[in-house]
Amino acid sequence: MTLSDLYVIFDHVQFKKRYFENRNQVVSPKGEISYIRVPVLTKGKEAQALHEVKIDNTQKWNDKMLKKIRHFYSKAPYFRKYFDELAELIAYRKYVYLIDLNIKLIDFFRKHLGISVPMVSSSQMNVKNYTGSDLIMRICLLNKADIYLCGASGIDYIRADDFCRNGIQIKWLNYSTPAYSQLCDKFVPNMSTLDLLFNRGNESLNVLMNSVKRKD
Repeated sequence: MTLSDLYVIFDHVQFKKRYFENRNQVVSPKGEISYIRVPVLTKGKEAQALHEVKIDNTQKWNDKMLKKIRHFYSKAPYFRKYFDELAELIAYRKYVYLIDLNIKLIDFFRKHLGISVPMVSSSQMNVKNYTGSDLIMRICLLNKADIYLCGASGIDYIRADDFCRNGIQIKWLNYSTPAYSQLCDKFVPNMSTLDLLFNRGNESLNVLMNSVKRKD
């Protein structure tokens, strides 16, 4: 996100069950990996788009999530700096749609990582009938992009020649999970950004940036 001039949130694509759109991983001081999760309504809604997914507010997920975060991170160096603001965000606002909560959480992390790149949502663009590589290229064309930053997963489906013919350069990014000090003795990778923020505070963005390499 911080490497780009514009960041697009793919909220018009199909919601994935048991994926990271409504949950993420945290790790305890003992190295125990667990999920913090927002329950959502999916029965009879197998094909719903991400921006259509509603939170199941009949469950007391807010209290459960905050209890686990406090239990896992209360002794982290920067816990007190961020927890109250996060707790207010999670506990005291009534969200109907998952995307609204997700955007608030993304904004929380952007604020404390120091990222101010503009964001737009794919659901607000005329891209409904596009998929795969064509979808990415369509979004780039609509936003007059001349460079597309692509992660390693894009190798499987991006048709680079099509982008080149449309005047769009692809820059491939290699990302490796950065090691940083955690409460547990042995580093556990691929946790929520929350883990990084509680443990490294203002240095969090530098930790992330040191792990990204470009393949021009």
